Amino acid sequence: MRARKKLAVVSALTAVAASAGMLFGASPASAGPNCASGYHCVFYLGINDSARHSYFDSDTDFGNDTFNQLTSRAGGGQVVHNNVDSASNSSSGNYESHYYTGVGSDWGGFLFCVNPGSSIDYLPSSLQNRASSLQVRARTSIHCY
Repeated sequence: MRARKKLAVVSALTAVAASAGMLFGASPASAGPNCASGYHCVFYLGINDSARHSYFDSDTDFGNDTFNQLTSRAGGGQVVHNNVDSASNSSSGNYESHYYTGVGSDWGGFLFCVNPGSSIDYLPSSLQNRASSLQVRARTSIHCY
């Protein structure tokens, strides 16, 4: 009897441990550099040396946004529209950051995207200072930074 009870207890503990592992194994928030958890961040210049603006959700027009964080750094207070040189994604829901040249619902001018937990410090010169809107999207098959 004792052996059966021990076996039952060990089995129960194993089941609890396995389910706890499944809970703790769920994907955690992906942290991109210099960007708070759950946010999609853009930078006036480099990720660690310039002003930042953080987005929690899509924004169809950067024209009314300014680099309003880390404002003592280069670009503090400047308009975000067409002034993005770097980007970081700290999505807590596994969402990609997709950047476009168009404003409003003009998602046709795709520039680049950033995967959760990733960043691009200084975009290639052909992509710098062109982003004017952001669409936050669930994982896609598009190659992102």
